[in-house]
Amino acid sequence: MSSNPDPSPLPCEPADQDARDRAATSSLVDEFVACRSERAVIDAREIRTLAAVASLVEQQRSRLTSRESVKTDMPARTMIADLATAARLSERTIQRQLNDAADLCARFSGVVDALAAARISRAHVSVIHEVGFPIDDAVARAEFVSAALSRAETMTAGRLRPVAETLAARLNPRTIQERHVEARTRRSVQLIDLADAMSKLDLTIPSVLAHGIFDRLTQDAHSVIAARPAKSTEHGRTGAPGQTGAPAAMGGTDDTRESNDTDDTGLTSATGASEAPATDIRTMDQLRADIVCDLLLAGTAETCSEGEGIDAIRATVQITVPVLTAAGVGTEPALLAGYGPVDPESARRLLANAPGWERVMTSPVTGCVLAVDRYRASRSLSRFLRARDERCRFPGCRQPVWRCDIDHTHDAARGGATSHCNLAHLCKRHHTLKHNSHWRVRQLEGGVLEWTSPTGRIYTDLPEPAVRFEPDPEPPPF
Repeated sequence: MSSNPDPSPLPCEPADQDARDRAATSSLVDEFVACRSERAVIDAREIRTLAAVASLVEQQRSRLTSRESVKTDMPARTMIADLATAARLSERTIQRQLNDAADLCARFSGVVDALAAARISRAHVSVIHEVGFPIDDAVARAEFVSAALSRAETMTAGRLRPVAETLAARLNPRTIQERHVEARTRRSVQLIDLADAMSKLDLTIPSVLAHGIFDRLTQDAHSVIAARPAKSTEHGRTGAPGQTGAPAAMGGTDDTRESNDTDDTGLTSATGASEAPATDIRTMDQLRADIVCDLLLAGTAETCSEGEGIDAIRATVQITVPVLTAAGVGTEPALLAGYGPVDPESARRLLANAPGWERVMTSPVTGCVLAVDRYRASRSLSRFLRARDERCRFPGCRQPVWRCDIDHTHDAARGGATSHCNLAHLCKRHHTLKHNSHWRVRQLEGGVLEWTSPTGRIYTDLPEPAVRFEPDPEPPPF
């Protein structure tokens, strides 16, 4: 009788292992969320403790009989020094945390309650507090806190900021234009010296200008990258030999150097085969910095008027402007994508130079985007309309298209689309007549316009090519 060795254990079925992995992952995620919740509760406890410290300092200060500044500041200084040494933090940090905690518990108590219930994180608290701080009106601030908290529970702190800024701009009794005019008086350039012979320029300017400058630098940096020689492989190295379009003195190094044969000057070292400059491998950040140095040091400022740069912006930025704000009769803030609300005046100046506008229809209930179309006709659509119309489309008018406006037959403000079947050329006279009298027009198939006079008479206007190139009727049979 022969005996067979014990069979080796069967490998785990993939499905079973996958189920175990999912269970392990779920357990770890639950533990991570529990840690975050515990941290939120502790953060709320710390905020309330610091607020109590601030209250105690005020009580001690109120009992002082002397009003000398040194003596009245002594309770705060003593307490701050005690906290700083106990927590191994700087006194300036403790001072800032005391001020924030006192204001949070006094004016944003609902936010602290939400943190204690672990509905939001400390990062959400910082965003809501920072954005809502300028709202002095108690009723408006309470409404802002309620709306901000409802959104904070479903999004990250980073995504909450532009939403909260929009809410604050709408609810603050002071319009964003008023606050922007005041804020722009604080524009400045500060020089901050760093280690290793480096310095930083801190530029504080209106957001529209800052985003435009950054986009301009990015576009120019991409142009430099696109102009680099094609990469080649030689002796196991990548990169094009020879000099690039930028001097080596301005060159930086990327996070990964393409060869160990180059030194920090951008030239090949003594161990290299030649002394030719290295390939331009500057990163995007390095290129932006080099370009702004070139523009500031080598360029010339022909004008020094405040905000002059906004009219020169040709950057790619997305800005949403309410219709009434664009018309100059509303105070609703415009929204700069990636940032938040900006002042209406800057938005209107950008609109004036924009090559085209996109109309966005939103739900009056939820605010969700329902549809998007373009207000101004694109270049290709404009070419089509010029070829089709050739003249003003009011019956009998012969004004050429270059003296006409492109008009929405069904008004854009009332839902008319920016498309060939809803656009036609009208001269100034008849454009004004259409919008300020009882004349009515509708567009039929093929660009045919049907005009109705105030007395009810109907006139049909056909596009010129439709008349000129209409096929002849078939000849009668012989």
